[in-house]
Amino acid sequence: MTRKLNEKKRSGTVTIDDIARKLGVANSTVSRALHDDPRISARMTREVKRTAALLGYVPNIAARSLRTGQSHLIGLVVRDIRDEFSIETIRAIEDACAEHNYGLLLCNADQDTDKEQYYLRVLQQRRADGILILTPASAKATPYMWVKTATPVVLIDTELEGSPLCAVTVDHVLGGYLATRHLLDLGHRHIAFLAGPMHLSPPARMVAGYRQAMMEAGVGPEELIVVVTEKTELADGQTGMMEILTHYPQATAVATISDWMAIGALEVLRQHGKQVPGDFSIVGYDDILIARLISPSLTTISYDRKALGSLAISLLLDEILEKSHVHRQVTLAPRLVVRESTAALRAGGAANGVGSRSVPMR
Repeated sequence: MTRKLNEKKRSGTVTIDDIARKLGVANSTVSRALHDDPRISARMTREVKRTAALLGYVPNIAARSLRTGQSHLIGLVVRDIRDEFSIETIRAIEDACAEHNYGLLLCNADQDTDKEQYYLRVLQQRRADGILILTPASAKATPYMWVKTATPVVLIDTELEGSPLCAVTVDHVLGGYLATRHLLDLGHRHIAFLAGPMHLSPPARMVAGYRQAMMEAGVGPEELIVVVTEKTELADGQTGMMEILTHYPQATAVATISDWMAIGALEVLRQHGKQVPGDFSIVGYDDILIARLISPSLTTISYDRKALGSLAISLLLDEILEKSHVHRQVTLAPRLVVRESTAALRAGGAANGVGSRSVPMR
């Protein structure tokens, strides 16, 4: 019998009709068994599923979607899939989707606004039940409102004031503030900030936190050092650090918007014979794995990426399934993790090292 079933499996698409004929039962019985309908006995359900597996039956998702109005697919558009922050958040989203029996369609915009819009159209055409956008290319809601008219949308890692869209983000103003405040508390005054692309919401808000901390410390606007780079990668940290050394030699510390940028800055400082943290202190952002493995280990800003992903799915499913859904923005608090790359400033710009510890949110 198994040989005959396998022959059928190779011959073409297997339907519910095939399973019903094989078992000598009605099509409706097979359909209900495949959906675990309690009206079908446990024995029959097991037999239907066993036969379906032997025949190679695969549910017709397109047909089911037309019938039920749901595809049980979630679309995720990512700004840069290579970014470790994105990788860890994607894992959390994938786990949350699986918990709720949703498949995940992943699209990489590769830091391209046009590609981001293209994938949003593709996901709508594929009838995704909802769409997540991880670090949207725009800091405004306008480019995403057309998607919202037909498909529920949740933005991740962006904060849009007055937006009618759901969003889950990190308090990046607080993150930038904590990083800068830490350096100020160590005695640094000439603190640079590697800002990355300022058209994105997270960098702009981190810089706002930097400015706030510096203003509170009595540092004038003319003393602020904000270096904008094209991206947030290691190479951007290198070019940004070169600019700081060339044009702002008075700087004794730098805060950055990503750990990779901080590592790039660290490499340039080493090449120029500067010790970290003896001559220069560095604070990263994101608390990725390598931040605690490099030497010196990186003082950084940490936040719960798993919660970021799971909360986004929770908001999206609520919008998909609940008619009474109310749009809202959820903000997670970051914290400062102090390791070896920052130290107290001594006279002449040298520094006293500090050990590794975690500083909770203020």
